[in-house]
Amino acid sequence: MKGTGMFKAGCLAVLLSAFLVLIPVGYALATVTGACVNCHTMHNSQGGAEMQLKDGETDPQGNLVRGTCVGCHGSTPAGADNIVTNIPQVWHAAATDLAGGNFKYVVTNDTYGHNVENIKDADATLTNTPPGYAAAMDPSLGGKYQVGSRLTCAGVNGCHGNRDNSGNYAGVSGAHHGSDTVLKFGGIVEASQGASVATSYRFLYKVKGGEDSDWQATVGAADHNEYKGAVYAARTTMAWADVNTISELCAECHGSFHMSGATGIGTATPWIRHPTDVLIPNSGEYASISTTYNTTVPVGRATIPIAAASGYGSRGH
Repeated sequence: MKGTGMFKAGCLAVLLSAFLVLIPVGYALATVTGACVNCHTMHNSQGGAEMQLKDGETDPQGNLVRGTCVGCHGSTPAGADNIVTNIPQVWHAAATDLAGGNFKYVVTNDTYGHNVENIKDADATLTNTPPGYAAAMDPSLGGKYQVGSRLTCAGVNGCHGNRDNSGNYAGVSGAHHGSDTVLKFGGIVEASQGASVATSYRFLYKVKGGEDSDWQATVGAADHNEYKGAVYAARTTMAWADVNTISELCAECHGSFHMSGATGIGTATPWIRHPTDVLIPNSGEYASISTTYNTTVPVGRATIPIAAASGYGSRGH
């Protein structure tokens, strides 16, 4: 895995968006609806055939689901669709990538992103420990990341779900059955976001934001995700209560790149560590940031607009 993320452009829109585990018949917002058998199987057998979905796995999966994260969100790696049956794909061959990026680049070149288990073989360059990992910055009860194990989609060693829980299924358990209305434009309620995995931005536990209805399959100055930003507060450790921005999520695994103090990001040039959650000045070369939102350089906003994604950058972070 790499600290650079899996994106072609920028790392602010951090990795792996919305790793849904279930295959829906339909959505009431992001809540899965339809017959249970579409997603779950009790005995993993029907008519003498395995019940698994498109991922090549034949063993029963956790939570009695029929497909792994990759089986659902990378169901056709060579396919030309970035959304399959209302499920966003993060491993595909479509011309347009969604907000969560595309693991095909990692499969092509080991140095292009995070080597998530079941998508890419073990990293040929780095160890399993995240670059810059600082246990003190990992809010899941004091450094729960299992440094001898691979990066996964969710859970202790993942980005999605509750990182107090071990494994993909435990990490996102129940999230697909919860309502995410508070994350959708027209009904944004920041105060109610992050209380559960279901109400967290892209199932990134505790993170807040606004979710585009088609995962940015179409994207423009006023058609995009909104990222929660906050002015950087000096910190050398974090707790769950501190996590609500994308940058803080990154710091869980790459904390040494964000820690304050003599070896931290500082408050002026030269930047010793990667500047995150830093207020962008509304002047000079950054003057246009308050008039036009640039989707190739997404910035965070202190307050997520309720009605729709903003076409203005305001004073991003």
